[in-house]
Amino acid sequence: MLERILVPLDGSACASHAFQYALALAKVQPAVLEVCAIVDPFAILGRNLPSPLDERHVAAAKAEADAFVGEALEAAAKARVAATARVDFGQPAAQIVARARSSNADTIVMGTHGRSGFKKLFMGSVAQEVLRTSPCPVVTVREKAEMHAPASGTQGVDENAPLYMVRLVEVAPERFERLYGEIASFMDGPGADLPGIVETHIFGSVNRTRIFILAQFGTHHDWVRAQWDARLGELLEEITENSETLEFNLYSGDHFAPHQIKKGIAAS
Repeated sequence: MLERILVPLDGSACASHAFQYALALAKVQPAVLEVCAIVDPFAILGRNLPSPLDERHVAAAKAEADAFVGEALEAAAKARVAATARVDFGQPAAQIVARARSSNADTIVMGTHGRSGFKKLFMGSVAQEVLRTSPCPVVTVREKAEMHAPASGTQGVDENAPLYMVRLVEVAPERFERLYGEIASFMDGPGADLPGIVETHIFGSVNRTRIFILAQFGTHHDWVRAQWDARLGELLEEITENSETLEFNLYSGDHFAPHQIKKGIAAS
């Protein structure tokens, strides 16, 4: 049975980044995406939704939500990822958690900050509330982080084949040493105890602006389980918070020959 990934959208860049991450995740697991948008009448009008719906501002927000949800469905179809979508009214965090429960979602992938101002569909505090009340694991993606899958994608993942997680981090030079040190300390300490981890490697560019992280897991399931480790989650949050951009890729099978994996400094 395919896993289900719930992706709340609100038309913001942060939510778009989260959708791209979810799309990459769905292609390699594989999984079905359930895209949703929650229009919050109270945030727009200062009161609950009238009945019947006759407020033009709420109707405009609903039309806008229908549009970007439709674009997400088109992107999923183009990537050959199964997806469904719906737009609802209500309090965003409560509606997202309710959708996760009713659809038996395995994961929620969402942005950390939503839109603000007159047209907002959900607020930045929503992610925190979802994290506290969600019935399933939640992956949050910051607005800075730009995550995408390899252009070729990964087809037919063997659940028992080795899998590699690759992240290329662009970071400001003044943050490089601290972030590189924190990643290296984790990889030599708690990271080495993650179930199913085989080995990890970290590279730093000579110009102190790029950090390349490579981790090999014994199986695809080991990698999925590792994502919900609290210590790893804290590190990934630190990485995304301090990154200018972040590229995320997955490879299944032995795509890296032993002589290609070396610790040290990579070219800029």
